[in-house]
Amino acid sequence: MKIRPPFLGSFILGLVLFYLFFLWQFPYAQVRKAMVQAFEETVPLTLSIGQVGPSFPANLRIENIRVSSDSLSFRVPDLTLHFSLLSFLTGKTHLAIRDSKNSSRLEGRFRQEKNKNRLNLQLNQMEVKTQSSKEFSFLLKLSGEASFQWEGENWEKGNGQAWALLERSEIQGAQISQAHPLLALFDTLRAELQLKEGIIQVKRLEASGKDTRFSLPKDLQFPIKGGIPPDLGILFQLPPK
Repeated sequence: MKIRPPFLGSFILGLVLFYLFFLWQFPYAQVRKAMVQAFEETVPLTLSIGQVGPSFPANLRIENIRVSSDSLSFRVPDLTLHFSLLSFLTGKTHLAIRDSKNSSRLEGRFRQEKNKNRLNLQLNQMEVKTQSSKEFSFLLKLSGEASFQWEGENWEKGNGQAWALLERSEIQGAQISQAHPLLALFDTLRAELQLKEGIIQVKRLEASGKDTRFSLPKDLQFPIKGGIPPDLGILFQLPPK
């Protein structure tokens, strides 16, 4: 049986109208609020998101992302979240995360199946613009990989591992002398982390500059939901939580 063109046109129009209604009714403000709350409950930093909105055909675009402490502000690239509708209809959640302007610099995947969750993240010199209230700025390039898995909503008892490389550009601004001494001394930071049952173990932490080098003398442990210890927080001028 052939479908008549008028019926096909009405069907397509109905799908378009449903899609537009779905975009109009989608709770973007609630999504933004949930992201900020989850981030700030985990990390002793402040997260602000300028806008969460639609990106054709079925993606979310997160714009003007800033992470800040009392003294530094980090401008993160805009992100695009891609949902797999087919997986959602079968009771699963598959989500892809990418840099909106350069997908090769950031790629992440989140999967939820049978109450089990898994997050994978890859960075390839992703650029983060950094500014200080003391009138200086610099650019960070982040590379690394991370994998994290947990069951149900008990994410603080998850397991995973990660490595990261941070490279800092030259510090710009009239008040360079007011920068934290560690920022002026080191321009490269390498780290290896392991997460087991909610405990983060820093297995490697090295910082180097033109004339200076630092390495963590021994492994450091702290709970994922307890804030960064002062020994690490001082590297970025982060207040203890």
